[in-house]
Amino acid sequence: MKNSNTDKTGGAANVGRVRLRRVMEALATFGLILVAAGLAAPFAGAGSLTVAVLFKWVFAAGAVMFTAARIAGSLGRDESLRVRRLRRMETWAGFAFCVAAFFWFYNTSRIDSDVLTFRMLNETILFTLAGAFIQIISSWMLSSALSKEARESKASGKK
Repeated sequence: MKNSNTDKTGGAANVGRVRLRRVMEALATFGLILVAAGLAAPFAGAGSLTVAVLFKWVFAAGAVMFTAARIAGSLGRDESLRVRRLRRMETWAGFAFCVAAFFWFYNTSRIDSDVLTFRMLNETILFTLAGAFIQIISSWMLSSALSKEARESKASGKK
């Protein structure tokens, strides 16, 4: 008789892993919303450095939350190699967001100004766009791979 913790086809460990992935997906979504809000708010604040200081922390918290959720969601060996690699690819989007947050902190400390300038946010915007691009591509590819695997397992189950 198989132990339910080692059964890869539908045991208790697999159910727990699916539940963890759902929670991590929700956490990553919330982190992405914080990243978007943190990046959009300084533009709405009309260059106020006080607003920028507040929202760079919001941006950084969202980036860390997104990255941690993607790392935790990519752990495990219960999926195919292709799906695991695509989940790891999503973590690189989080790393790009963290680098963007670093540059926001670095540039605001380096450039002495009372007004938020584009020069302060140049690298932040570039790395955020790179992270968004990686996230879009990896999400699309992951969705495609998961649906393909579901079709293949359904077809093999009918035979």
